[in-house]
Amino acid sequence: MTRYCFLNGRIVPLSKAHLSLQDIGIIRGFGFFEALRSYARVPFHLKEHTARLRAGAKHFNVRVPFPDAHITGVIDTLIKKNIPHGREANIRIMLTGGTTVRGLEFRKSAPTFYILVEPYMPLPEPMYRNGCSLIVEEFERQFPEHKTTNYIEAVSLQEKRKRAGAIEVLYTAGGFVRECATSNIFIVKRGVVSTPGRGILKGITRAVVLEEIRRSGFRVCERDVSVEELYKADEIFITSSFKEVLPVVKLGKRRVGEGVVGSVTKSSMCLYRSATQ
Repeated sequence: MTRYCFLNGRIVPLSKAHLSLQDIGIIRGFGFFEALRSYARVPFHLKEHTARLRAGAKHFNVRVPFPDAHITGVIDTLIKKNIPHGREANIRIMLTGGTTVRGLEFRKSAPTFYILVEPYMPLPEPMYRNGCSLIVEEFERQFPEHKTTNYIEAVSLQEKRKRAGAIEVLYTAGGFVRECATSNIFIVKRGVVSTPGRGILKGITRAVVLEEIRRSGFRVCERDVSVEELYKADEIFITSSFKEVLPVVKLGKRRVGEGVVGSVTKSSMCLYRSATQ
């Protein structure tokens, strides 16, 4: 089956899509992206994802070269071309400054923009029933509020993560919890749900979960969360487009709470999945 992508205005076979070796996204790592999935073959909260992409691009003076309506239509076409009937999609929207000018500059009028769509591969269901583990590392992303393509730290930690049998890397900085490499984190203590409110990328899934659990009557705080609180939490869960709401029962070798998926986490999982219907 031929897979297709969208590159700078054209839908082309993925095997024939090429970037310039002088693209500033390659030479200098200057790029931005959004990653999301579909439900019932419809991109989930695409408007919020494109708004975040545009906000980041505006901050760094990069132009998103297509309107939202065009992006929506392209994604719909790529899902039909790439994803077998009955399957869901992973969607990545990528933006760089385009071909570099004198090594450190770029032309705002000529960005590189492409969209990749591939089959969604869910995590094993036992992870949601039994929970997973994280490793904890001291690190804080540069420009954490923007979804840049700088994942050097995350990539370099993957072997360590796999050796530990963990699903994610949790970053802490200066005694406070920040975020995971590709997820946001929530802790629960005595029924109160807390999540870091600054120094992080505020995920779209995170926002949906916050809205749903608040609406259901849970007490929720967006605030600084200390590492000390992290290790004393009754429950922990992480959120992302591809993981949804995923329970955490171990931090390194330390057990979280009773070491089982807690009731608040279970409720949050159900509420999120209901929101995707």
